[in-house]
Amino acid sequence: MGTPQRFRLTHAFKLGLFYAGASLTDLITSAVWNRLLVVELGVPATPVSLLTSLRYLLAPLSLLAGYLSDTRPLLGFYRTAYIWLGRALMLVSLLLLPWATFTIAAAPRAWASWLPAFLAFLLYGAGTLISGAPFLALVHDSAPYHARGKVMGIVQFMLVASFAFVPIAYARLLPSYEPHTFTRLIWVAVIGAGVLWFVAIWREERRGAQAPTPAQAAPPTLGTLRRQLARLWRDQTTRRYALFLGVSGFFAFMQDGVLEPFGGDVFGLSVGDTTRFNAYWGTGVLLAMMATLAATRRWLPHQHTRTTLWGLVGMAVMLVALAFVAYTRHAALIPVVLFIFGLAFGVFTVGGVALLMAMSRDEEAGTYLALWTVIQLLARGGGITAGGLLRDGAVALFEAFPAAYATVFACEALGIMLAAVLLLRVNVAAFVTPDTRVETGDLLEALADA
Repeated sequence: MGTPQRFRLTHAFKLGLFYAGASLTDLITSAVWNRLLVVELGVPATPVSLLTSLRYLLAPLSLLAGYLSDTRPLLGFYRTAYIWLGRALMLVSLLLLPWATFTIAAAPRAWASWLPAFLAFLLYGAGTLISGAPFLALVHDSAPYHARGKVMGIVQFMLVASFAFVPIAYARLLPSYEPHTFTRLIWVAVIGAGVLWFVAIWREERRGAQAPTPAQAAPPTLGTLRRQLARLWRDQTTRRYALFLGVSGFFAFMQDGVLEPFGGDVFGLSVGDTTRFNAYWGTGVLLAMMATLAATRRWLPHQHTRTTLWGLVGMAVMLVALAFVAYTRHAALIPVVLFIFGLAFGVFTVGGVALLMAMSRDEEAGTYLALWTVIQLLARGGGITAGGLLRDGAVALFEAFPAAYATVFACEALGIMLAAVLLLRVNVAAFVTPDTRVETGDLLEALADA
């Protein structure tokens, strides 16, 4: 697959439509659906959290998908065939969700009622992972070396922007739960996402193009990949960073599966109102990313340890505030607290992206990034599941929703502070090479320009 020698801004925005489409589907599976089941249908949060986190627990599949898209063409295409295979599975899974929801509503205690939902989320998770790594590789292939950071920056920016505005539209389409309005919302998501994905990857790869990786004396094998991962893991800095990444990912997303149910259980808010929670914190993330990138665009990537720490501390403080809001039932403070939490999360995201790239040496960047991705996804899935388990356990213990949700948010705050302590033990500067500084610096500057 030949790498183009010129970079066009419009091309980057075209690729960014892919993530805009992803926001349409992810909000259904990670926000709207769990709220409907836990609050409207009265289902315990634990099985719901397990299902919504299933795709993260399948994370090792992304390693295989990335490996195959490098070495094994499908229908004559190295990247786009795998992307379409994964996205097709996701669209099918969304079409199964109304049936799955109505089946659970009819008999929530019967294990057979959960099978359609399990199938839907299994397909969604597999589809996300099969298409995710090949799409990132497609973005990598779409521009010359000097412009790759700019392309990735614009693509990521469109993802964050979409998560700030799509919830507002969904809140209007589903102000309260009715089976027919939920089905209509699913069709809007399926059609909208399908169109955006089609436009994003249309004509991005020629059939029969050369392999994206250089020819080797012997074809790579899964055994080679395992040996390479084992060698990377022997480095102490790598292990310490992996521990930080896992702990921060686990606790930073613990509220993901219970935030919307929190609004319904504690304050009696409608589906439309709790869907706007994503807009509150998403707007904060967007503004914080823009401001942080502008303020730190001249920093070297390894200097973003402090940026990440600021974000972690800010998130912990706001989670304590959210626990206070839950316990005292101060509904008026929710938008403010979530917005400031989003600001802190945005700062954390900028620092985290910089450290992620700095901790990936150029000569083995693909393997490093795959390793970090798997750790993040597994941690996020575990955190979402733990949030649901903790919520249900606290409800049984306290027999009161405010105390239960306050417990979840307070535990999350403690975990994030633990992640900050672990980050202080990672010597990022000693790990960085001159080449990786240039590449990640380009990425941060591109995000600021976007």
